[in-house]
Amino acid sequence: MRAQRGFTLLELLIGMTLLGFMLALLFGGFRLASTSWDAVELRIERTNDEALGRALVRRLLTQLQPLRWKKALNQPLAFSGGPDGLRALAPLAGQAGAGGLRLIELRRAAGGDGADGHALVLREAPIQYDAEDFSAGLTGAKSHVVLGGLERIGFSYFGPPRRGEAPVWQDTWTNPEQMPLLVRVHLSSRDAGWSEMLVAPMIGGTGCRWDSFHKVCR
Repeated sequence: MRAQRGFTLLELLIGMTLLGFMLALLFGGFRLASTSWDAVELRIERTNDEALGRALVRRLLTQLQPLRWKKALNQPLAFSGGPDGLRALAPLAGQAGAGGLRLIELRRAAGGDGADGHALVLREAPIQYDAEDFSAGLTGAKSHVVLGGLERIGFSYFGPPRRGEAPVWQDTWTNPEQMPLLVRVHLSSRDAGWSEMLVAPMIGGTGCRWDSFHKVCR
């Protein structure tokens, strides 16, 4: 009867070395797949956040309310706009008050997703109807990042600089009697797919008096 022959020490060491290489390759593949999956999920989440942020900005700009500020001299419309941002009145869902009407500010700020770049932030607060400046309620209001990690954010406005003049594009809105016909938000990033936003406020053109009860511009 033939004696059974086992593995030699050298064969055992070679087998264990090959098994170690195979396990290392298998673990590396799993790690690469996991990293790629996390990167895809992060990109999808960021894309969804960007889409929600753009939708929020568009909705706010579309629903700007041309309320005349009675406490200020000559009762100008409660709207101010510059190259870095704007302040106005717009309804916010879920807010108490007359149709959820709030004082809002959209403005460029430093930071965002990283230390570099810019972010578009939103501040909102209750309206202080007894203040001389319609934007007084923003003092101390917290900022919420709407869009982050951008290389450029800028605002411009299309409309007549004064009543009766031809509409032109302006970096600063100076007409206290009318709302802009169009608001343009310039957005750019290192990532592809970014484009400027061009929004027409719900009520623009000629000056008017906003009836908050009937929700009409008179």
